[in-house]
Amino acid sequence: MSGWRRLRHGALAVAAGSFLAGSVVQGPLPALAFAYPLAMLSLLEAPSGSKRRYRRAFVLGWLAGTGCNATALYWIPGLLYDFAGFPYVAGVPVALLLAASQGLTLAFACLFAEVVVRPERSVSLVRSPGSAASEGASSDTNVGVPRWLAFPAAISLVFSLSPALFPWRFSTGAVGWIEWAQIAELGGPPMLDFVLVLVGSAAWEAMRRPRALPIVVGALALGGPALYGAWRLPQVEAARASAPAIEVGVVQPNVSIEEKHDIRLANVQLRLLRQMTRELEAEGAELVIWPESAHPIPYPRGGTRDHRGSAGVLRDGVRGPVLFGVITRGEDRCDRWNSAVALGADGVISGVSDKVELLAFGETVPLWDVLPPLQDMFPCPGIRPGARPESVTLAGASIGVLNCYEDVLAEHARTVAKQWPDFLVNVTNDAWFGDTREPHLHQLVARHRTIETRRELVRAVNTGVSSHVAATGETVIETPTFVRTGFVSRVPKLGGVTPWVWLGDVFTPTFGALFFVAAFARRRYAR
Repeated sequence: MSGWRRLRHGALAVAAGSFLAGSVVQGPLPALAFAYPLAMLSLLEAPSGSKRRYRRAFVLGWLAGTGCNATALYWIPGLLYDFAGFPYVAGVPVALLLAASQGLTLAFACLFAEVVVRPERSVSLVRSPGSAASEGASSDTNVGVPRWLAFPAAISLVFSLSPALFPWRFSTGAVGWIEWAQIAELGGPPMLDFVLVLVGSAAWEAMRRPRALPIVVGALALGGPALYGAWRLPQVEAARASAPAIEVGVVQPNVSIEEKHDIRLANVQLRLLRQMTRELEAEGAELVIWPESAHPIPYPRGGTRDHRGSAGVLRDGVRGPVLFGVITRGEDRCDRWNSAVALGADGVISGVSDKVELLAFGETVPLWDVLPPLQDMFPCPGIRPGARPESVTLAGASIGVLNCYEDVLAEHARTVAKQWPDFLVNVTNDAWFGDTREPHLHQLVARHRTIETRRELVRAVNTGVSSHVAATGETVIETPTFVRTGFVSRVPKLGGVTPWVWLGDVFTPTFGALFFVAAFARRRYAR
C-alpha cells in the first residue's frame, strides 16, 4: 500500500472515531454512530497477508479510538490548566496520551474481529489433476466468521472487558432514541453495543453485496428494539403512575472547587445548604439530597447523630430528613471515606453508604501499597473504598446510593439494584471539569441505569447537571450547569427486577466463548 493511501486510510479512521464521539458529545445523535462500522469495515476489507492484516486492523482501530476519545475528551487540556497548573503546551500531549490509551479499546476490537474473520479470496483457487493450489490462495479461505457479524460481536466483547479512566460505551448515545434503548433492560450495555453496531455492519454488507440475510438482519436490529420499546414504554409508565411516591428535593449549591477547599468558608456553605433545604421543604419536599461531599466538615466514623453546634444539618429551621455527601473519618489520619449519610428528622443517622469504586489518581494512588517511593511522596493512599454497596433507608424509602461516577458503571448499579431499592440516588461533584461537556456526558450515561434497573434516578450534583430521570430513561427535570438552584420532584417507588439485573451480562462470556472456538477452528483448519 502506498504511503498516500495509508495516510488517507488513517485519516478516514480518525474521522470515523470522531463521528462516533459526535453521537454523544452533541445531542445525543445516535445515528452518527453508524458512520463508524460503515467506515471501518470498508477499511478493513482490503485484502492482505494474515500478519499484515492483523497489524493493519489494530493500527486503524487505534487511530479511530484515539480520534474518538480526543473528540469526546476535548476538555482535558483545560481541566489540567485550571486545576493542575499544566500549560496547554503540556496539557495537550497529556490529553492525547489519554485518548491514545483509551483508544486501545477499539484497536483490540478490530484485531479480535480479524482473528475470526473469513478472509476474502484475493486469488482464484485453481486446481488441475495432480497440481497444487495456485500460488497466493489462502488455505483458510473457507473457514471463519463473516466480517459484518464478527465486528459487532468484537465491539461488544472488548468494550465490556476494557478498563477506562473515563468509562464510556459505543451505545452511550442510544438513549437519544428512547424507544430503541428500552432493550437495555434485557441485556444491558453489551446488548445495546452489539445491536447498534450490527445495524451499521449489516448496512455495509447489504450495500457491498446485496443479499437477503444482511438486509433482514439489519432491519430487525433497527426495527426490533423500536417495536419492543413502543410495547414496553406504556407498561413502565403505567407502573410509575400507580406506584407510591415520595417528594424529593435536590440542592445544587454551585460551590466552586476553591470555595469547597477553603475551611474558612465552611459555615457560609452550611448556611447556604440549610437555607436551600428550608426552601425545598417549604415546597413540599419529604426528603432533601445534598451533593457529594457537600457538607464541608468531616463526620466521625461510627457517629450516630447529627453534628452539634454550627456544623449540624438540622439547624436554622431544617426539619429533615436529609441525605448528604460528606467525608467520614476514622481514628487514623489516612482513614477517610467518601460517604453519603442518611440523617433522619430526629437527628439520628440511619445509614451510611461509602463510595466503592474510586477514581484512580483523583481519589486513590494506584500501586501505593507496593511502591515505597509513592509512599514517600504521598502520606496516604487516598480515600478508602467502601466494603460493598449499601442501600440506606430514609423517609420510609429504601434508597440505592451511587456516589460520584458510580452511576456510569452498569455492573455497579446492577449490584445496587439487587438490593431492591425503591429508587436510585446519585451524589456527585463535577465542578472539577468546568464549563465543558463532561457534566452533560455524565448525565447522558447515567440515564441508561434507569432503563437497566427500572428504577427512578435522582442526581444531586454540586454544579449540575442535577436531574430526575424516569425509569423509562426519559428526563423529568434537568438543571443547567453552574447556577445555584434546586427542585422538588415526585419520585415513584418501584419494585420488580429486570432480566439484566437478574441474569447480568450473558453477552460477554457468550461472545468470548464463540471467539475462542472460531479462532481455534481457523487455526486447526489452517494446519
